[in-house]
Amino acid sequence: MKLTSMRRALPSELEAAYAEAAVRQGRASLEGDFRTANAQQKTLVAVWGELRTRGEEGQASLLRLLDHQEQDVRVWAASHALSFAPARAEEVLERACHASPSPSRLNAEMTLREWRAGRLPED
Repeated sequence: MKLTSMRRALPSELEAAYAEAAVRQGRASLEGDFRTANAQQKTLVAVWGELRTRGEEGQASLLRLLDHQEQDVRVWAASHALSFAPARAEEVLERACHASPSPSRLNAEMTLREWRAGRLPED
């Protein structure tokens, strides 16, 4: 999704783009395809940036993604929701920490460690 189309996108379209990028990023990481993983991470960050401009509507989108069927999506959404829904986001990350070993489990563990140590921004 291009930046110009993101600005005109409906919340549901942004949620779908976010989820798709998170799944693709997770699969690429698992396969060792870091070029694709990095490209999908850039997409995730761009969509997150657009969701942030939407205020409570954008926050609601991220909160819905915390219940997504794919762990990669839940972990990314939780990491982006820590600043406005810390208890809910930490709960999602904690569950991911007890899942089978995977890049998203490692991301959840590292995110929680850094968050609890106060080394992640609160915005």
